Amino acid sequence: MSLNIPEFTVSEFSRSIKTLVEDAFGYVRIKGEITGFKRASSGHLYFNLKDETAALSAVCFRNAASLVNFEIADGLQVCASGRITTFEGRSNYQIIIEKLEIAGIGAILEMLSKRKEKLLAEGLFDQIHKKPIPFFPKIIGVITSETGAVLQDIKHRVEARCPTHLKLYPVLVQGEKSAAEIITALKFFAKLKGEERPDVLIVARGGGSFEDLLPFNDEALVRAVFASEIPIISAVGHETDTTLIDYVADLRAPTPTAAAELATPILSDLKNRLNFLDERLNFLAQNFIAEKIQQLKNLQKYIVDPAKILLQMQQNFLAAVKRFDVATTNFFEKKSEKLSTIQVSSSVILHKIKMLEQKIQNDLLQVKSRLESDLKIRNLRLENLNKLLKTQHYGEILKRGFALIKNEKGQLISSIDKIKAKEKVTTQLADGEFSSYVLSLENKGSNKKDKNNSEIIQPKFI
Repeated sequence: MSLNIPEFTVSEFSRSIKTLVEDAFGYVRIKGEITGFKRASSGHLYFNLKDETAALSAVCFRNAASLVNFEIADGLQVCASGRITTFEGRSNYQIIIEKLEIAGIGAILEMLSKRKEKLLAEGLFDQIHKKPIPFFPKIIGVITSETGAVLQDIKHRVEARCPTHLKLYPVLVQGEKSAAEIITALKFFAKLKGEERPDVLIVARGGGSFEDLLPFNDEALVRAVFASEIPIISAVGHETDTTLIDYVADLRAPTPTAAAELATPILSDLKNRLNFLDERLNFLAQNFIAEKIQQLKNLQKYIVDPAKILLQMQQNFLAAVKRFDVATTNFFEKKSEKLSTIQVSSSVILHKIKMLEQKIQNDLLQVKSRLESDLKIRNLRLENLNKLLKTQHYGEILKRGFALIKNEKGQLISSIDKIKAKEKVTTQLADGEFSSYVLSLENKGSNKKDKNNSEIIQPKFI
């Protein structure tokens, strides 16, 4: 009976087994737990798939491994799709994986939780790394699908709030290639320079299933968002959806429409704010000018006319000279009377006369010296007063940006109550003057406006 049993060599039998197995299991999908995971320097992945009673060798070559969008680790439940092949020399078999997926939402959630903890520990989600979103961006980069409602929602919202240039980089927003395309888009915008470079980026997609949003949990994508020098707003799914790039983005928007609102100001609000600031500036400027004019008036009270000071000094000098003449006359008269009553020798008298003349001469010199010194001091004070007067002269004040306003009669206008709408006024500056007509009046104290201020009158410059 043994004569009817076919006889094989080892090689023949191994080839037969290879043909039988590979023909019977051309393309299979196997679920199991990863053990003994190794990543070769070539990029190939080697591990075993096991369950409670068996194990299967598995290899995932570099091209297929590059499509895996989750972190592979021992203990992870996966579904591997690929071809079964055998090795004749060792009489064993393995699966060559062409597609690797996480088995079940529970396993995915566990993987994402571990990934989140890892990135959090590295500091990628820390607030200190968040870049501020520019208040008024000139260019907004949008990374999303070029089809669908998301792009249109962003366009319409931006146009309604504050028309801004949008630069789109279209990408797939779900599937195995989605994360890689978004990373490529981030690199594209990062290379732009000057006026082409966006001020802020929006990474967006609409709502979807848990599996649809998985690309936005890709670790490589999270790290690319963290490394971006351009501020990024994430807007993935609905308000209740949260992905890992929401934690690392500089700002998270609940929806793509909300992202457009966060990236742009409201133009009407900006105009109102500018009008308010302009009115505030005018009010402060008018108050400042009025305050300085009042200070000038107060200073003018203490300024004495230099001509009056000089006249007073001249009068004081003449009075001093007159008193000196009277004193010398009285002195000589008294000495003459005394001389006539004293009977002394002529030589003694002459000697005394000479001494008196000498003393008088000395007294005259001292008086003259004192008068000259006093006059110099008064002249110096007069010069200082002249300098002070020049600095306080209204011509000098006009050079600093102030102006004098006169009515048709040439009278200075110091209050809003002394002028009427349509009245012609002359404004005097430091280097000339011009005429104009009053368009409107507004009393800052009572907030009442002239009833005729709506009529437009063109100013006339001279």
